[in-house]
Amino acid sequence: MKPLLGDPFILEEYTLDDLKKHPILVWSTVKAIDPDKKYLTPLLNSTNLTDDFNHAKLLMKINGTDIYAEASYNAEDRSVYSILVWDGNDSIDIEDSDLEEPISLLAVPEINGVAGVEFMLQTREDFYAYQVR
Repeated sequence: MKPLLGDPFILEEYTLDDLKKHPILVWSTVKAIDPDKKYLTPLLNSTNLTDDFNHAKLLMKINGTDIYAEASYNAEDRSVYSILVWDGNDSIDIEDSDLEEPISLLAVPEINGVAGVEFMLQTREDFYAYQVR
């Protein structure tokens, strides 16, 4: 199936509600309106992140809580990085959060057809959370 992409969001200007509607954001390949800004485009016709979209941003939940997060997915080593935690419509770096360590993150979209993929972040200061096998 050919991916159907929506209108691009300026990086850091989308909301948690935008991510809940479209839990996968891929780096935009369209000509940027403002070349000084980076853009992400929602994947409209799938909630399955495949390796075709390496480094896409995806919606996550902190396991056992109602707290949402987002992270970029690295298909090469099955990790997530650049993890942000959502508090309403604001996000903070996970290292600035008060979450208890280690932190278990669950992908909201499927990853390569698997639902509920879990990633473990050992400390808030770690940059990568690795997929639990």
